Amino acid sequence: MTQSTPTLSEGWLWLGSSLLLAILWKNLAWFFRQPRLGIVGKSLTQLAAYRFSPWVLQILRLLYYVGLPFAALLWGRDAVVGRFLGLQRLDLSGAGINDTWLDWVHDVGWTVTLGLGAWGMLMLGWWAYRRALTIIHKDGILTKTNVSGWVLLREAAYHEIHWAFYRNAPILALGAYWGIWAGLVLVALEAALNPAWRQSLGDPRQTPAQLMRVALAVVSSVLLWLTQNLWLALALHWGVSWGLVTLVRAFPLSREAKRAALRIRT
Repeated sequence: MTQSTPTLSEGWLWLGSSLLLAILWKNLAWFFRQPRLGIVGKSLTQLAAYRFSPWVLQILRLLYYVGLPFAALLWGRDAVVGRFLGLQRLDLSGAGINDTWLDWVHDVGWTVTLGLGAWGMLMLGWWAYRRALTIIHKDGILTKTNVSGWVLLREAAYHEIHWAFYRNAPILALGAYWGIWAGLVLVALEAALNPAWRQSLGDPRQTPAQLMRVALAVVSSVLLWLTQNLWLALALHWGVSWGLVTLVRAFPLSREAKRAALRIRT
């Protein structure tokens, strides 16, 4: 069942603002990352090397991925509906507590099943990629074996909240099933308008990271349709990404693949 027109209009306004902001930010970032000569290039290099730049970037990412959706939830006059965002609560008031626990057990079961299935498929994909690899993958998250669990948890939270936010307005307009998939289309549109992401499609070194991100977006959508629980989606995302990083630590790229990569790149 859809909501009233004012609520729908405001929901799409918040969503459209987020999409527009992402497109502008990523295209500007791409523009300024291109090599430049002269004083402009020197200034950009100095700015990127500024010691507080990583902290500023993470603050901006926090405000965008988490702050914007919750601003819409708090101040958007029902533009964002908490249960469509997946904000499930654990009711311990006494009445209906058994049903609440049973619902959570049921949802956790779906989470474990989908998580293990996604991890298993991505593991097989990694093995196939590893065997066919001719180029060293240095930049993707799957080969950053020193990445901490906290960083993986942060990235899981950012992406799951962002994806849930993009599903909210479509769910209000189209209902749960079609709205979830329409939200996924919007996520894909945002990625397609990112020049860095488009360039990465032609780089075999980034294949594992891109495959993992796409798979998690799809699995997260299925899990939300089954459970409407953002917390479990976050747990699934973190568990699968952490499991894949652990796998790569245990089975790193072979020396033969590295030597072949050096021959090809030179």
